[in-house]
Amino acid sequence: MLFQLNRHVVWNMNNKFVQFSGLLKLFSVIYTLRQFKTYVLIAFALLVLFNETVTADESILKMTTGAEYTTGDFGGTQSIDEWYVPFTTTYTADRYTFRLTVPYIRVTAPEGTVQTDGTILPGTGTRTTESGIGDVIAGVSYRDAFNSEVTSGTAVDFTAKVKFGTADVNKGLGTGENDYTIQAELYNYYDRLMSFGILGYKFRGDPPGINLSDSLLIFVGGNYRLTSSLKAGLDFYFQEALFSGIADQKELTAFLGYRLSNTQYLRGYLIQGFGDASPDWGVGVMITIRQ
Repeated sequence: MLFQLNRHVVWNMNNKFVQFSGLLKLFSVIYTLRQFKTYVLIAFALLVLFNETVTADESILKMTTGAEYTTGDFGGTQSIDEWYVPFTTTYTADRYTFRLTVPYIRVTAPEGTVQTDGTILPGTGTRTTESGIGDVIAGVSYRDAFNSEVTSGTAVDFTAKVKFGTADVNKGLGTGENDYTIQAELYNYYDRLMSFGILGYKFRGDPPGINLSDSLLIFVGGNYRLTSSLKAGLDFYFQEALFSGIADQKELTAFLGYRLSNTQYLRGYLIQGFGDASPDWGVGVMITIRQ
């Protein structure tokens, strides 16, 4: 499970109440219109234009790529092996962070297998290999909503994400439907230790003939700064099942992060899955370059 937790403190005290209230209203709009792809695209574009107080010298641009390999039977009878290669751009301006991920996926699995947003539904046919562009994910976060990071070492962020159904349905790389996620994130900083807890809810689009359940998601963990350049961390991810009768997704990740320079950061990690909805194990490495 790829998840970026690099955060940079960028302050702007003006109009924070108006911005925060407006973001909550936009969450409601995204939920109400979640079945209409065109309207969601418009809503996200409006959110990009929502921040009127950004100045060029406050912005931070980061690009992340790498590769993740996972394997397991996911409750089926044959092994399913997946390579996930994301290309993520992150732009932080004032108190907003915008993210866009375009992934490449390569899956070797039984025919009829469907991959959707980290969850795999195994097929029963002959093992075959399919590859292509996966589901594009766009998101925006409103950072340190209560202006508490400097004064108390604790920050609360709010995030909205859209997973667009861009992956090839015929290849089983996605469902062809959009999913929408809203989440609240709590970060705490104490000396060399950073801990976090994330509570979210995912609204799923239903492909023809299938009724997928919306899902609660929980993500908790932390990291410890061993040296000025090296961090070690552990996190746990939980997501409710796509529908009744299959297991919830549960994954434990251990990682090391090393700062190569002021603009480059390398992260390697190991994944241990629990239950049929998760991989047996996985490994990944990502590099982030800051402009």
